[in-house]
Amino acid sequence: MLTAENTLLCIFSYNMGQTLERCILSTLKMCPGFDLAIIDDQSEDEQTRAVIHRHRGSFRYCLTSEGAKEGRRHGHLYNNIQRMCELAGAQGYEYIFLIQDDMQFVRPMDEAICQQYYDLFNSDKMVLQVDPRFLRKGYEYEILEPQRAYAFPAGDPRRSYADVGIIRLSVLNSLKWEFRDSEADNKKMLSRLGCVRLFPFTPIMMHVPFPVSYRGGKKKRSLLPFYRGTYEFHELSQRQKRAMDERDLSDIPYFRKFLRPKNMYLARLVYALVTDASALR
Repeated sequence: MLTAENTLLCIFSYNMGQTLERCILSTLKMCPGFDLAIIDDQSEDEQTRAVIHRHRGSFRYCLTSEGAKEGRRHGHLYNNIQRMCELAGAQGYEYIFLIQDDMQFVRPMDEAICQQYYDLFNSDKMVLQVDPRFLRKGYEYEILEPQRAYAFPAGDPRRSYADVGIIRLSVLNSLKWEFRDSEADNKKMLSRLGCVRLFPFTPIMMHVPFPVSYRGGKKKRSLLPFYRGTYEFHELSQRQKRAMDERDLSDIPYFRKFLRPKNMYLARLVYALVTDASALR
């Protein structure tokens, strides 16, 4: 079974300030009883450092990346993922939940959700990851009726892995896996090894709209919308959760259909006009 006792939730942090605050608060609210870890990639932003200091007592593990970052496109992200997977395994956890600092939980990770996700892991020994995000339009998804889940089509390397989601550590250990310094390389290699990533029928989290974003360690400039990093989604109401749970499997859980943006005002116009991918970066 996937439980609060055998699953470590780990937030990967770098210079996100207010977005990190929201990520931590939503994780604490929606995942009570789970052990929480954070590893920060040497943030220079004072607000980010203050957020981590303020919530330090909520983390079972609070770490900072090590070594120089010069010339590293992704900073220490993949070293940090490797490090936290090793720590989780050494501490006896069976699963690690990778959470990026621009994310927000919108419904609880309760017993029914844990059972649903465990059943997906149990459906095939090569299911490496359950990715509990809402989906984006503009991509092709396969509807898996026996598992009541979704996946990228067979042959697509994205079917195997992402930097977000719950990982079954025993699969990584059986492969003697070490993360490469690129999500694309990790996807391709894990795909060749037969690993599978599934999207569940019931997602519980998503990237927030228009976060502050970084490329190569530098803040990406953007004139529109204003106030990047301040937006979020409303949590799902009981009525919305019931509607999601009672829908047909063919009704793919796209984030724009099921989630309502919050505190956006004039930015709603930009949100409505841009692609799903653009709305999340």
